[in-house]
Amino acid sequence: MGRRLRADVDQRQLGLFGESLALGQKPKAVKALPVAAALLSKSDVSPKHPRAPVKVEPPPRKSLGTLPPEVVRPVEAASLLSVSLSLLKKWRMRGDGPRFVRLGGRAIGYRRTDLSDWIAERIT
Repeated sequence: MGRRLRADVDQRQLGLFGESLALGQKPKAVKALPVAAALLSKSDVSPKHPRAPVKVEPPPRKSLGTLPPEVVRPVEAASLLSVSLSLLKKWRMRGDGPRFVRLGGRAIGYRRTDLSDWIAERIT
């Protein structure tokens, strides 16, 4: 458990207020002085209608939809092999599945010829 602070700490001891503040008195609120609008610079005065935030678009990413027709994504490869996507991933990790190509980063693709060759190897 943490230590409790005493509620009746003299605020003068904390240095929060001037010495003229007696114990138990509240500090006086300081009011802001009115300033003529003519004295403020243009940047200080807020407009009636604030500007809309500027949209910053990220640089265009290379679309993986521009793959050559002979390369398919893992989802399509799994459907061509009639297996789940997770099983295809397990095969890829163990090295048991069809050959795959790294398209960059974590992107994976399968060539249609590699899929058909892998199927042909399994036909007995």
